[in-house]
Amino acid sequence: MIMFLTKEQEEMLSGVKGEAIAKSMELIVKIGDVYNAEQLIPITNAQVAGVSYLTVGESIFSFFELLSKDDVKVKVPTWLNPAGMDMEKWREMEISEDFAEKQFRIVKFYEGLGIKPTLTCAPYLIGHAPSYGDHLAWSESSAVSIANSFYGARTNREGAPSSLASAITGLTANYGLHITENRNPRILVDVKTNLESFSDYSALGYWYGKKFHGLIPYFANVQSLSINEAKILAAALAASGSVALYHAKDLTPESKSVDIENVEEKIEFTESNKKEIYHHFNQISEGADLVAIGCPHASYEDIKLISNTLQSRQMKKGIKFWIFTSNKIKTVIATDSLLTNLESRGIKVYTDTCMVVSPSVVENFRNIITNSTKAAHYLSRAKTTMVKLLSIDSIMKEVTE
Repeated sequence: MIMFLTKEQEEMLSGVKGEAIAKSMELIVKIGDVYNAEQLIPITNAQVAGVSYLTVGESIFSFFELLSKDDVKVKVPTWLNPAGMDMEKWREMEISEDFAEKQFRIVKFYEGLGIKPTLTCAPYLIGHAPSYGDHLAWSESSAVSIANSFYGARTNREGAPSSLASAITGLTANYGLHITENRNPRILVDVKTNLESFSDYSALGYWYGKKFHGLIPYFANVQSLSINEAKILAAALAASGSVALYHAKDLTPESKSVDIENVEEKIEFTESNKKEIYHHFNQISEGADLVAIGCPHASYEDIKLISNTLQSRQMKKGIKFWIFTSNKIKTVIATDSLLTNLESRGIKVYTDTCMVVSPSVVENFRNIITNSTKAAHYLSRAKTTMVKLLSIDSIMKEVTE
């Protein structure tokens, strides 16, 4: 299939508007060709990954050199994924001077393109929630899944280069989840057990993703779906199964319009299935040395729940407790004494980064407790790291006194 390009798009591809725009267009068109896209479509905004020096390495600077040949700027509002460190408290996180210098260079370059240094995987929590039907070019897996599922926006999971190319051109190829008929569920999941905590939602998502990689689910009998429940479910689905869209009966915006009559399979998620995931991530045979919360980034409500559950207790000796969130959320909790209360009990709140993309976690800790299967999934891939999945309530009982 030959993709139709407008005259302006042909000029962008040919190099009339500069090499950086031409290279960006070339990437978008190649992706479109692979997926038989008939045309390019405009996007409302973009979210760019490929920020942490831990994940991008030295190769990112060659890419930046190519873009630097033109004075190019992004055409649509664009936000950055987390970096590899708290941009202010990186020394406290035991980040090396060399790593920090390179991380600052990366963020500064993106800023020079006109990208907002939000440094969060959850831009929707800080005022950048998409609207129903918006076409986006988002790249962080959990953000993609929640944008599609909870908000009814439309985005494929872009790679870091393709999301940046879309930000620069304001365009993406019209394929995949941008097309209505591709958004129908493939598997119907009857949830037969109570989802009582965020970690239960995370267990559901992880179980499904492992079983049905890439297939869109329709969840029946989910009793509630707050933004915080939705985001941890989205993250789990994406981590274990690259699932970029889910529907929940009467709770997600497209759940009443999608075709559930022609699903390929109907299955149940039971109490036994839920326990199976907790058992899978019950790897710690000795005392934990870190609790890591905020994958995806913690919301105000997440942090308030931790504070309320903590009550008057203190952390046990030898255990650190780190919460990861955006700088904007940290500013909010600092104004109502939440931050002071947590820090006085030995709990640290870091911004701009998370346990998955920062070297400070896997290099300094061996036994980590979390309430997120996404965090547990990626942390346990390091041969030296063991993890344990628990609800916030259970975590507090285990690590405080």
